[in-house]
Amino acid sequence: MEAEIISVGTGLLLGQITDTNRPYIARALHDMGIDSHHQSIVGDNEKSIHAALNLAVSRAKLIIMIGGLGPTTDDLTKQVVSQFINQPLIPDSYTLSKLKKWHDDVGIEMADNNYRQALFLKDAVPLKNDFGFAVGSFYQNTIGPDFLLLPGPPWEMEPMFDQYVLPLFAKTYCNGQALSSLVMRYFGIGESRLSQLINGLIVNQTNPTIKTYAQKHEVVIRLKATSSSENKANNLNKKMATQINQLVGDYFYGVGEHSALEKVVAQLLQEEEKTIAMTEVFTRGLVQSTLQNVVSNTELVTGGFNGMSALLDLTDDEIELSGDNGAELVKRLAELTQKRLGANIGLAILAEKPESIGHQEYVNEKVWFGLFDNQQQLMVTSQIFAKDHQDNIEEAIFVALDLVRRHLIHQDLVERA
Repeated sequence: MEAEIISVGTGLLLGQITDTNRPYIARALHDMGIDSHHQSIVGDNEKSIHAALNLAVSRAKLIIMIGGLGPTTDDLTKQVVSQFINQPLIPDSYTLSKLKKWHDDVGIEMADNNYRQALFLKDAVPLKNDFGFAVGSFYQNTIGPDFLLLPGPPWEMEPMFDQYVLPLFAKTYCNGQALSSLVMRYFGIGESRLSQLINGLIVNQTNPTIKTYAQKHEVVIRLKATSSSENKANNLNKKMATQINQLVGDYFYGVGEHSALEKVVAQLLQEEEKTIAMTEVFTRGLVQSTLQNVVSNTELVTGGFNGMSALLDLTDDEIELSGDNGAELVKRLAELTQKRLGANIGLAILAEKPESIGHQEYVNEKVWFGLFDNQQQLMVTSQIFAKDHQDNIEEAIFVALDLVRRHLIHQDLVERA
């Protein structure tokens, strides 16, 4: 089975928008055993879309079009596809009702062009848009390749694809078997080390299949299982996940395509009813702001300091850390932070003077992390970061969040690999 993915949008061509949709769909197709050897981007232009379609139908059995389903005159995708396969567009009653209700609720007269968002290909399966108005289409063609039309905004496309397209594809292209995918996320370990630890499972994999992916600050494992029912496929994934985490569970922090370490930490703080405060000499308030961006209860983060002068009788410049006193100082800062701001948890982050090599101002930076809580529990660790200064800061944010996560689930620190 060969699929071709075409993203539509002049903003993509100009580099004004980063296309995250094609990689997202390509990964899902790969997990289902559907090949995608050709992908492209075309502008909001009728001739360009026609040319892309002419090429795609010569080499693919499934053509996936992303974008151009909206209400404006340059949203041309479904109109061009309709003409290309000689299949008219008809209104989806659910989407049309949703559009009218929204305009009535806000007291705005619906413009005529909004009607375009409710149109889909006749004889296709209309795909609900839970986070927007543009309906999708899945058209099974009797005389040529099948067509899937999806909206362009990722916050609309991804839920539509996961919720409605994947089950259709499993039924249509996977011999009626149910498909289940499970995404597992790991921080503090590299892909090569993780793969080595689970090599026995990878070598002997059948169902589920196991794929590892290195991302900027983490490693992702994607499991894909097929079975006669969704429940059985889910259970196959859960069993494999248990085996994997028996080997690498110290680094495991969450599941899900849209999970993130800061979201996991925020949820744990909420569940444990814990508050946190921090002193960030190295990260300068970025851990605090990262958490505050995702917490639903703003009182969970009680505040913080961006330097030591507010806590110690010394300025930051007067304290030049060494390997001998870094641990003691970060412990003291964490304890003072917890007590001064009245939080359940105090977190401190500071760095030794960086070593410069060659023309780069920063290369090796040793950063200390300390956590102290109102039960007198202490966690202290350090790590040497060896990228440019900004990358080191970004990585340190994740190390700090992982330290909090481990504390909240009572997990010991591990040597990072």
